[in-house]
Parts: sequence; C-alpha cells; structure tokens
Amino acid sequence: MVGITCQATDMSVQLRELLWRWIFIVGIFLQPWGVVGQIVAPFKAESPVLVTSSGQSLDGFTTKTLLTRAGIANDYKALATGADLEKVKTLIIAFGASVKGFGAAGLTIDTEIARTTNLLTVARAKKIRIIGMHLGGAERRTGMSKEIVEIVAPACDWLIVWEDGNADGYFSKLSTEKKIPLNLLKQPMEAGRTIAMAFK
Repeated sequence: MVGITCQATDMSVQLRELLWRWIFIVGIFLQPWGVVGQIVAPFKAESPVLVTSSGQSLDGFTTKTLLTRAGIANDYKALATGADLEKVKTLIIAFGASVKGFGAAGLTIDTEIARTTNLLTVARAKKIRIIGMHLGGAERRTGMSKEIVEIVAPACDWLIVWEDGNADGYFSKLSTEKKIPLNLLKQPMEAGRTIAMAFK
C-alpha cells in the first residue's frame, strides 16, 4: 500500500506540473500586450542577456519566451554556469524547483545548488546585473524550492515576483532588509513587459 500511495503522489505532482505548464504557455499567447503603467526599472539593463533556471522548472523557458515577445534579445541556457558569463551583461535567473525538471535533467538538489552558487558567485565578481524571477507562485516556495529561493533571492539586484508566491511576505521582507528592488506581479505573464522597462 505504501508503494502504491507514493506512486500516486508522484503522479499527482507530475499531473499538476503538466497542467500548470499548459496553462502558462496558453496564457502567454492570450495575454493582451498593452503598455505597462507605473513601472520604473531600478537600473538600466544592458545586453547581452542570458536567461537561465535554478530549479529546472518551466519558468526559465517561459521567461525567455516572454522576453523575446517583449522585443528583448536573449540567450537561454537551462544549465548555465559561471563559464557561460564571459560576455554577459545581464543575467536573468528564474528560480523555483520542479521535481519533473530535475528528473528530466538528471540533477539532484545538491548539484543544482552547487551550479547556482557558482553562477551567482561569478556574476557578482564580474559585476553582472542579476534579475531574479519567481513566477511559480506558492507551489515553488516549499520543499526543494525553499533552499533555492533562499540562495538566489538575496543575491539579486532586482526581484520580479508573482504575488501568489509572496503570500507570506517573504520577498517583501527581503526587499526591505536587503534593499533589493521588488516588483510584484498580478499575473506571471506581466514579467516580460516588466523587465523590458529596464532596456528602454
């Protein structure tokens, strides 16, 4: 019975992940693209732009798609390391863990944390702007995501967060304590247009 229960739980997680992916992708193309009002980027971002993931959720590729649609040229590398930052001026890291993503990439939480830590350390040393994206909501705040969030978020120069993932006020508190600019989004699909303000 225990084995059956565990298997059912794993399937449930995977089904939720798959459903969330389809909703997000469809939402990208249905979302109206008007002018984002009252958004002022905290700094002027520069190209080249590298988009990556920490946690291997769909959020990294979604961020790339949203940026491209907003007219921002970018490269996407899900498993980027410090060695990939040679000519990069802006690093955009979408963070939050996906069980399915880890499995597909053949990673563990330990190897992902090591890669992420290396990436952030090199970016800081090179004075590369780091924009953190948390678009997965409350589901990407617990479990393995908790460790990733606590490593990535404090290292960012700007945080862009779907407000559903800030229900406990974690990002708001971090923003105040670390003086990290924070934009809370009503919908995840607003992310690309929000970042685009930094390239105007």
